[in-house]
Order: sequence, then C-alpha cells, then structure tokens
Amino acid sequence: MIAMRARALVVVFAILLVACGSRRDTDVASRRPLVVSDAWARPADSGATGGIYMTLANVDARAVTITALSTPMAASAELHQTMQMDGMVHMSARPNVMIERAGTLTMAPGGLHVMLTSLTSALRVGDSVVLTVTLSDGRMMPVTATVRAP
Repeated sequence: MIAMRARALVVVFAILLVACGSRRDTDVASRRPLVVSDAWARPADSGATGGIYMTLANVDARAVTITALSTPMAASAELHQTMQMDGMVHMSARPNVMIERAGTLTMAPGGLHVMLTSLTSALRVGDSVVLTVTLSDGRMMPVTATVRAP
C-alpha cells in the first residue's frame, strides 16, 4: 500500500513538473520580442503612398531582425530610409533592420520608416492600420498604427 502511494505521488509530481515546464515554454514563446510605442500613420488617399512611424524596443534575449512587413491596406509595405545626398532627398529600400538586444529603433519622418504603396483605401485621421512585422526567425507580430496628422 505504501509503495502504491509513493508511486502515485511520483506520478503526480512528474505531471506537475511537465505542466509547469509547458506553461513556462508557452509564456516565453508567446511573449512579444518588441515593445511598440507611438505607432502612427500619415493620412493619405486611396491608391497613394503612405508612411508609418513608431518606436520599437527590443525586449528579447537577443538581437532581432525585421525582414518583412505586410498589411492588407496596401500593395506593399517596406522599410525605407530617407537621406540627403548632394542637396537632394532620396529614399532607398532596406531589406531588413536589426535591433540590438535591449536596443531601441525609432522610425520617424525624414528617417527610417515603413512605406506603404498603392493603398487599398484612404487613410483618414482616426483610422487604424494593422501591420504585420516578420522577424528573421519567423516570428510574426501585429502592430496597430493610428492615422493622425503629422
């Protein structure tokens, strides 16, 4: 009888250990690697080009790299960098951007930003744009930007 109780206690203890381990693994896997603040988009007409700006703080245990962006609101969403050369303003697409562990990246007008091309509908003040951010390890993260006047 004592041996059966001891065996039952071992089984219960093993089940609790597995359950606790699974819970912790799920919590870590579901935790967002980036904390987003001040995500906003410029107003724009349907079919036009728009911009999204935000601050991203890396809270992951390692550096993260943004490799893709998408939204149903536009034909494409790309990382773009604005720069000046020879007195002219130029924009160039960036295939990815890395945010160091514990680092912060600020996207702002006149600098790095998300460019939306061929908007499927107009962006009016107060609207929201949902953007999916894809990281190099395959994790995907939704970001909601509110449309506001610059």
